[in-house]
Amino acid sequence: MAIVQMKRLRLIALSAEQSDLLARLLHIGCVEVTETDNKLADPKWAALLKRESTDLGDVKAQTNAVSAALAALKKYAPVKAGLFIKRSSISEKEFLSVQARTQALDAASQINQRIQKIAQTHTQENRLIARRAALQPWVPLGLPLELTETQAAKLTYLTFPAAADPAALRAALAEAAPMAELFQAGGDKELLYFLLICHKEQQQQALEGLKPFSASTVSFKDFSGSPAENIAAIEKELEHIGQERTKLEEEITSFADWRKPLQVTMDRMNQEVSKAAVREKMLTDGTVVFLEGWAAGTQLEELQRELGRFTCAYELADPEEGDTPPTLLKNPKWMQCMNMVTEMYSLPAYNGIDPNPLIFFFYIFFFGFMFADVAYGIIIFAISLAITKIYHPKKTMGYMFQLGQYLGISTFICGIFTGGFFGNLLEVVYDTFLPGVAMPGWMATFCSGIAFSPVASPMTALLAAVCIGAVHLLTGQIIHIYMGFRDGEGVDALLDVVPWWIVFAGIALLALGMGPVVLIISALSLVLTQGRHEKTFFKKLFGGLRSLYDITSWLSDILSYSRLMALMLATSVIAQVFNTLGTLGGRTVFGVILFVVVFLIGHVFNIGVNLIGTYVHAARLQYLEFFSKFYKEGGIPFRPLKYDTKYVDIEEEK
Repeated sequence: MAIVQMKRLRLIALSAEQSDLLARLLHIGCVEVTETDNKLADPKWAALLKRESTDLGDVKAQTNAVSAALAALKKYAPVKAGLFIKRSSISEKEFLSVQARTQALDAASQINQRIQKIAQTHTQENRLIARRAALQPWVPLGLPLELTETQAAKLTYLTFPAAADPAALRAALAEAAPMAELFQAGGDKELLYFLLICHKEQQQQALEGLKPFSASTVSFKDFSGSPAENIAAIEKELEHIGQERTKLEEEITSFADWRKPLQVTMDRMNQEVSKAAVREKMLTDGTVVFLEGWAAGTQLEELQRELGRFTCAYELADPEEGDTPPTLLKNPKWMQCMNMVTEMYSLPAYNGIDPNPLIFFFYIFFFGFMFADVAYGIIIFAISLAITKIYHPKKTMGYMFQLGQYLGISTFICGIFTGGFFGNLLEVVYDTFLPGVAMPGWMATFCSGIAFSPVASPMTALLAAVCIGAVHLLTGQIIHIYMGFRDGEGVDALLDVVPWWIVFAGIALLALGMGPVVLIISALSLVLTQGRHEKTFFKKLFGGLRSLYDITSWLSDILSYSRLMALMLATSVIAQVFNTLGTLGGRTVFGVILFVVVFLIGHVFNIGVNLIGTYVHAARLQYLEFFSKFYKEGGIPFRPLKYDTKYVDIEEEK
């Protein structure tokens, strides 16, 4: 339960063994390969080695092809899927099968070819629809579109803005070209459509006369026959394209059985992308390759055993001064869910302390204290457990539902001591629907709160919250002292904390009427110790005096824990309000139906809203109140080359 110690790895291996070496590093998953730009900046290194050229682009292209094929199957051969991906197990040998990968890539290629053809049909269809729309206004004329002139006349197709006045158009035309006439074909919201027929000698005058009305000519160079005949041909072609697209879609649907192999290949290709990205960070002279990175100290024996299989030379050294090793938290499997809470804030610095074992109990207890309802706890636990067992989520989602099980148990236990079961449901049922029936004694004791009821005794809940907060803050200070002694600064750590303990003791004694002597001594101890890091006497004195103001900060920290009581009260009151609303229909059949409906809607709402608020505020108390006493943030995540899959769980070979 600590931050894993890192070793600096430097390795030189034969280029011929590079692929096998990366495959084994991927298998053990304990080495993060870092950039080597600092080496290339050294002329001596640059004269010997250069950056490795890779096929990363090709691998990404194959990955995109598989992704596109899966998207096509999702669209044309959909399957009913839940909110989460249901993962399956696969052996490492099967996962790495070259034959399976080749076959899946071929299937993806065939699917994508059909997708491209479907895209082409859409392009053709859009082009034909546009042509049909362009021809539709001219159907009433019924003239062959290739007819543009006769022996003495010219035919010109014109459009005008919809606001144009046909009478004004004809008047202007008559004045400019007496041997011309306009024939209106139709109009829509944007344009008016006209055929201009005029004597050849007056065509230019006719167009000049209509120019002030924003006339635009329309050409039908690629058409022959009437508009209606062309539209009929287009309709027939559209029907043919639709049939072709349907056939292509059916062909894609026939690949539905390839969904699972493609998902496995998608996971496999993502690992290939990771390996190619690592190769880009390596240096080579064509014969040997060089890599540098970090190795997790927990797997050094396994790493050395694997490296012993290759012709290579390597060094595993402690971090040097100026290095910033990445942070990897190592905790028991049952505690790893706390990673998501910690990482939402920041990973601890490499020389910090793993907070997960420290906040595990506090976070879970705070959540349960604020939610505090037996029924809600059962629901949260059951849903989290079911999703974990059915879908086997990994990483953040897996942590979330593992944590949800603990939160459900905590909510259940706290609910037992505060008498919550869907709020005051039991009391409401007996009072409204079972009049005259006495509630069993054990149930009455439960409903009144074995420890206290947040609604009946809010001040007791507030006092409990403040006491819990004091213990939380005191724990943070003790950890601060531990870290001081660990880092060889034990005296400073004691001086940071112990004077404040004397202050708290002095305040308590003063409240009990035992005089201000201890409080005065504690104030002097703050003045004499809290400015000790300043350089001059007056700065030291001023720093000590300034620390007295921090008493208000401590008061604020303590009062922050009142949110434990506030959210506990909010959960209980909202539940009671919905229970009361549900009883407005009385003991009639309608009343029972109303109660059930209001009960379901109200309590789903209460769980949803307070689940978010309680989760956030339980985390806030860790981040702002607890971590501020000892936490060193800013850790860099450890990102080793390892299996990272979305669809399958790999059963790794031993």
